[in-house]
Amino acid sequence: MTIYLLMALNLPPWALKAIDKCRRGFLWKGRKDVRGGHCLIAWPKVTRSIELSGLGISNLQQLSWALNLRWLWLQKTEPDKVWNFFPIQAPKQVRAFFSVAIVSEVGNGKNTCFWSDRWLHGQRLDQLVPHLFAAIAPRARKRSVFDTLTDARWITDIKGALTLEVLAEYLELWEVLSNFSLQTEVEDVHVWQFSTTGQYTTKSAYEALSIGATSFGPWKQIWKSWHQASANSFYGRLLLTEFGQPIAWPESVSPTRQPVLFVIRLRKLLTTC
Repeated sequence: MTIYLLMALNLPPWALKAIDKCRRGFLWKGRKDVRGGHCLIAWPKVTRSIELSGLGISNLQQLSWALNLRWLWLQKTEPDKVWNFFPIQAPKQVRAFFSVAIVSEVGNGKNTCFWSDRWLHGQRLDQLVPHLFAAIAPRARKRSVFDTLTDARWITDIKGALTLEVLAEYLELWEVLSNFSLQTEVEDVHVWQFSTTGQYTTKSAYEALSIGATSFGPWKQIWKSWHQASANSFYGRLLLTEFGQPIAWPESVSPTRQPVLFVIRLRKLLTTC
């Protein structure tokens, strides 16, 4: 249910905090809410992926952003669909991330923004020629590549003061665009940079939001089985050594509970380091 809410709505921080409170209570005590002393690990660490020393529980704020990116992707890649005619409410940081995640390959130029999309050598023109962009009329900044290049309208859109910086960037852009031509029979293609297929997925967007975080090397030793895959049950795996031989537990120790507690404590120790 939470996934569908996050996909359709931008939940306020207080709502995400309330949901996280219920999740913490269920994780640590199996009930609706818990006190601070019951939480064994800080919640931001819990919501990291297992590769980043967390427990793999989703971070709702980042998951919400990843799902919001889906609507921006559909609006960009399927402009004739119904959702393209509805306003998409996305936070500024989501739109900024989307502009970085997409590289456009221009065909006819009708579905690529001239100034704000990364279409010219993988760069955005508003960043490549910032002084010239500041001199462009505000209404003209959302034109497509097709509309802007038709009759060289980007030149007539210059309304600001022609300073030395503006003139220098104007000549630079003129030289670059002089060798560029549109392909009227080819549609624009938009490539998602964080997946091997070039297509948006919620998983790739969610993982991309953690780029730059420090990875946790021993996560495979903690979360993956160290022994031969001969035991079928979870407890059976815990009762075997890495060579597939049973562990000689003392008679006074439960052969099921003790290994579980050991693994849980080991994982908690390593995730708090």
